Amino acid sequence: MTPTTDPLSSTDGRETTDGLSVSSTQAARSGRQVVFSFFRYPRRHAPSAFILMGFQHWVAGNRLPAGMVRLMGCGGRDGFSIVPDFHRYCLMSALDDPTQQARVRQSRLYRWVADPSVEQLHFTLVPATGHGTWDGQAVFDYSGERVGKGPFAVLTHARVTRPHAKDFWRSVPDVRQGLRDTPGCAYHIGFGEHPFLTLATFSVWQDLASMQAFAYRKTAHNRTRKSARDEHWLTESLFARFAIERIDGDLSEYPKLRRLADAGLMQNVTMAPADAAGRDART
Repeated sequence: MTPTTDPLSSTDGRETTDGLSVSSTQAARSGRQVVFSFFRYPRRHAPSAFILMGFQHWVAGNRLPAGMVRLMGCGGRDGFSIVPDFHRYCLMSALDDPTQQARVRQSRLYRWVADPSVEQLHFTLVPATGHGTWDGQAVFDYSGERVGKGPFAVLTHARVTRPHAKDFWRSVPDVRQGLRDTPGCAYHIGFGEHPFLTLATFSVWQDLASMQAFAYRKTAHNRTRKSARDEHWLTESLFARFAIERIDGDLSEYPKLRRLADAGLMQNVTMAPADAAGRDART
């Protein structure tokens, strides 16, 4: 489904022209926003999207606001494969001043990423709690809010030691299957900067109990977590929970995420036609 107007350009939390808008207590949280945007490309554009990832710093130049803005590739099989999916990419924006998100959307990098895509899904989040670093940096400004009574998002990021890369990737298929089989997981995807030595996972959960059942009980994920800790698989790791402030995009391919909204489990849900006219609202 072709994306229409840029869903991130809407700020009132009500109607967008791209599938779904879910908005929460936006005004109170806007000082800590982080945005994860996922893009899917047609086959003919896949090679140029891959090249763009490698040259993203040159394309961006010095026009982006301060903070971490990073284009990363997704793996195949929901992002949990060592083989890349050359049609799907993630753009993460964690700015020092989140009110500057409009500058990201107006940048050459964002235009080159967004314009050729045939599917977009954007999560505007507020970092609630977490620990760890990404490239040695504490990239998120946590609010301290306790999340989990309703839907929330989780991000993990791991950097694997070369001697344990095979052990790590051998464990991933069972973890992926566990995510697919867990009723409370509404959305999940994996992505990273390096196809062998890094993996970030992003997931949306119905509630805290669902996430804890997957992560800490007798599951493949818990066995992998203990092995990684006891056998020192990782040189760096990060775990963060986010309050969901807004979701925009085409959810036709994500029925579990759509059902959360349809069930009224997210606040202030407004539905709009996914194929509405109008494409570019970034200027």
